Amino acid sequence: MARLPHLPESELDLMLTIWSMEGPVTAPALLEKLEKPLTASALHSYLKRLEEKGYLCCEKVGKVNQYRPLVDRAAYQRQESRSILGKLYQGSLRHFTAALYDGGNLDRREVEELRAYLEELEERGEV
Repeated sequence: MARLPHLPESELDLMLTIWSMEGPVTAPALLEKLEKPLTASALHSYLKRLEEKGYLCCEKVGKVNQYRPLVDRAAYQRQESRSILGKLYQGSLRHFTAALYDGGNLDRREVEELRAYLEELEERGEV
């Protein structure tokens, strides 16, 4: 998959809502679902930008535009995770984890979950 442009927070919020709705969505349905209120005009501007960036496609069904994601959430998460890891932590998962731990953002349960996940990957031969 080609690298997609990074989404600013406002566009990412919209994509998160679209992904959560599963399937084609309409602007009125999005306006109802969004946590941060937007005007219809602002929403249409965001939707147009997301189309131009390759995140959405728009199909006219009757008199209504329906928007469908062209990128799934997991693919975007992988791309952004690699980008953050590379830019901020020199590609080191250890540095990233240390930053979370040192910042007090990891508790013992989360460390155990991470350990179990790594062991699972090893058992499946993926690392």
